[in-house]
Amino acid sequence: MLYPACSRVLFESAGLYDHPSCRDNLLIALARAGVTLPFVPDPVDFFQNSPSRADGGLELLPPTNPPGGFVVLRAECDLLLVITACSTDHDSTNAWVCTEIGVEISPGH
Repeated sequence: MLYPACSRVLFESAGLYDHPSCRDNLLIALARAGVTLPFVPDPVDFFQNSPSRADGGLELLPPTNPPGGFVVLRAECDLLLVITACSTDHDSTNAWVCTEIGVEISPGH
């Protein structure tokens, strides 16, 4: 939650037009489900490597999560879950390349 979701504006400022973004992917998925939001929430970045610097700024470093790394979450109520895999491939956020993610949903116990 240190950075907002990447957006069309971010990619266009880097000269990348028509590049997919987490913000747009979220809004498209929600619209397909008939959901609108008064604002776009900041993402929870489980694997982003963004340590803080002494001056209060943030670094953007390659991820340290190993292949096959995972997070387990438990829903306490019914929900609509929207997941986007970061599509930033023009800097070190994803070590310069995007990879697939796997999602496994298990029934509650």
